[in-house]
Amino acid sequence: MSQNTNSKPFKPSGMIEFDVVDLNEAREEAARPEAVVAMERLMPGYWEEQRRPATATDRALTGKAIDWMLKLPAEARPKALSSQFPRIVNHLAEGWHDLANTRLGLMRLLADERGGRKGFSLQIEQEIGRLTAHLQTVLDDTPTEPATL
Repeated sequence: MSQNTNSKPFKPSGMIEFDVVDLNEAREEAARPEAVVAMERLMPGYWEEQRRPATATDRALTGKAIDWMLKLPAEARPKALSSQFPRIVNHLAEGWHDLANTRLGLMRLLADERGGRKGFSLQIEQEIGRLTAHLQTVLDDTPTEPATL
């Protein structure tokens, strides 16, 4: 059997990251009752550990977010939200083109689906409400295309 000396060595196309896990530990984790896991999620600090590290766009408004806010009517601009939670405003500005999903996102901001959250101040809740009302008027004014058969 001859070897081809002109062939290039194999180079993987990418890395697969994984954690080495003991099989017994994995089984124990999978066997934990759902109620215990749910209770742990309510403990202080749980969600902070789960969050991704903060980025620069989490701490300040992007240019796109500033432009988006300036296009909104003055009464719908989320001023307190933008100063206290710029990452949320950046996210809203990024997805504003998809009005239906943005409306769902605004509603989810006001509903505690994970449990144990502090919630927003009344001022921010009112801003989200005004923004949602503005979005609804935009949706109401947007012409719909007739269904095709």
